[in-house]
Amino acid sequence: MLPFGPLALITLLFGATAIAVGLVISRSAAAEMARRLNLVAISENRQLPADTLAELVKTRTKKFDAQARRIFTIGIEHTWAMQASSLALVVIAVASAGGAWALSHNILGFSRVLAAGMAFFASYLGPRLLLARRQKKAERQFMDLFPDAVDTVARMIRAGLPITAAVRTIASEGTVPVSTVFAMIADELKIGVPIEQTLDASSQKIGLADFRFFAVAVALQYSTGGNLTATLETLAQIVRKRRALRLKAKAATGEIRVTAYALGGIPVLTSAALFVLQPGYLAPLWTDPRGPVILMTAAGLLLLAYLSMRMIMRGVTAA
Repeated sequence: MLPFGPLALITLLFGATAIAVGLVISRSAAAEMARRLNLVAISENRQLPADTLAELVKTRTKKFDAQARRIFTIGIEHTWAMQASSLALVVIAVASAGGAWALSHNILGFSRVLAAGMAFFASYLGPRLLLARRQKKAERQFMDLFPDAVDTVARMIRAGLPITAAVRTIASEGTVPVSTVFAMIADELKIGVPIEQTLDASSQKIGLADFRFFAVAVALQYSTGGNLTATLETLAQIVRKRRALRLKAKAATGEIRVTAYALGGIPVLTSAALFVLQPGYLAPLWTDPRGPVILMTAAGLLLLAYLSMRMIMRGVTAA
């Protein structure tokens, strides 16, 4: 018997088919646009370069990937660092749905309707967790590199260069993800947006307190005058001290994290060992109607305990 029933297959394939059809349509539109541009170029005795066509298709693909990511980030405020292709999102969604169906229908014995609902929920939750994880990772990398970027801006201003030139330099020569953020600022400055408005919009989009301090300091000093270099150097020192404090708090809570991992892993490892050594001992969890209820209750309590300890630790390390 296949692990997927007809209703589950319809649920799994619906999202994948929609994204695949959208990708085909997007690429077909890009190819059609490239063909028309090529015809216009030929009519003017010019030939459109191949790298221009490739860049056009790449741009359209990026736009489609961004639209696919927007589906899985509904309700998330900060999404500037979420990067994943539509193909990767489809693969993760299908794998998550398949795992949820196998667990809920084949192992826990839930009905097909309930298992299909859980599979659909997992197909949405899997890509969403992946994107959220990449966002958090990029934010940590940004905070590690941000003090050096502020020092670079301060040194360039001390050398007599304007703040706009410093922003463009970091955007072109900096390290990702700092260069990505400063590139967004540089692009808006290039089209004539005032620097105060650009920094305010970028700080709201990034959502990091230390970058907000930078935006406010630069905007105030740029509009009212003053020693911007000294302000930025002080800000860089404050950011480094805040990072050192967070690392110290993380080290102090290391024992709590290990304890949480151990307490969460012991029931799983013990159940796996019993399943291998004495399969009949755990058989009532599958054969008895009350077994799935016990399994779901135990999993929910373990998840609640883990989330509680994680919330406590993040409350300490987020200072």
